[in-house]
Amino acid sequence: MAASPALYRARSLRWRRIRLVILLAGLIAADAAAAEVERRLFAMGTELVVTVSADTRPAALAASERAVAAIAAVERRLSTWRPDSELTRLNAAPVGVPVPLSAPLAADLAEVQRLWRATGGAFDPAVGSLVRAWGLREGGRRPGAAELGEARRAGDFGRLALTGRSATRLAAGLILEEGGFAKGVGLDAALEAARGPGVGRVVVDLGGQLAVVGGALELDLVAPRDRSRRLARVRVASGSVATSGNGERGAIVDGARVGHILDPRTGRPARDFGSLTVWAPAATEADALATGLYVLGPDAALEWAAAHPGIEVAVVEDDVRGLRVRATPGLAAIAVATAVPIETSHGAVAGRAQGGRP
Repeated sequence: MAASPALYRARSLRWRRIRLVILLAGLIAADAAAAEVERRLFAMGTELVVTVSADTRPAALAASERAVAAIAAVERRLSTWRPDSELTRLNAAPVGVPVPLSAPLAADLAEVQRLWRATGGAFDPAVGSLVRAWGLREGGRRPGAAELGEARRAGDFGRLALTGRSATRLAAGLILEEGGFAKGVGLDAALEAARGPGVGRVVVDLGGQLAVVGGALELDLVAPRDRSRRLARVRVASGSVATSGNGERGAIVDGARVGHILDPRTGRPARDFGSLTVWAPAATEADALATGLYVLGPDAALEWAAAHPGIEVAVVEDDVRGLRVRATPGLAAIAVATAVPIETSHGAVAGRAQGGRP
């Protein structure tokens, strides 16, 4: 017997309700299965932004918490603004007395030593006496010749003897400053800690230095004295990008700007030519090399990068002649847009290429 029209309407209404329930359940499951968490807070004296994508929101939250905890542990170990940090205690140790080091600090200092040697001393965290002489933590001052000479002689990482899990200060004026490498150490620790089942892309921005794993990231190269002016956009698949420059930081002493990046070889602020950006596989490398290569200057920095495959550099020079951007071919190759030509040893690049190792 044929079903009545009323029965057809009842069945149709029931199936529409079932389909609606299935659709809602699918949407809820999709939302739970893919999540991105962003956390903003203050760490190491600057802003920290952690962005994690994961299969589920709980996995993303847990990964972000691990990243933040890792950076906090690095800050407790390396911050010389803290009287109880391990690095502060090392700086206060008597000359000639071996100081036991934790495994993490021993690893930090071994990497610092490698980068100090690689840059011929242009990157040297043993500039604490110079920082004090120039008063960079107190608003700035101009030291006398004798004071400057004494501080420069003390500022030599070679005056720290490293032997496995111990360190010995060989000069009373040896004071280690973490400013040129601690952010990188924190970023490396954060990326490593964030790894886990279901975790996808992790991006950590610590005071402008970025590190990424698990997915590409686009970022801008900007004018040193006008950060609202974008010069190029690059696409980075992994690793870390750090930029150094004297344009926005420093102090005004006797009416003249004193840059915060010191040249350990002369004891004076490095020449303010603009800015220098480094891409490296590890954030500690990028952080330290951004400082050391800036100290070397534009030409020497690009020559250094050409002799060290695996490190990419962009130099932005800003003077009365205008802006000039030069880069290693590897960095120019990942430019996805440019407002000015990027010069390389292979000529000017218009900036529409995709890909490249970074």
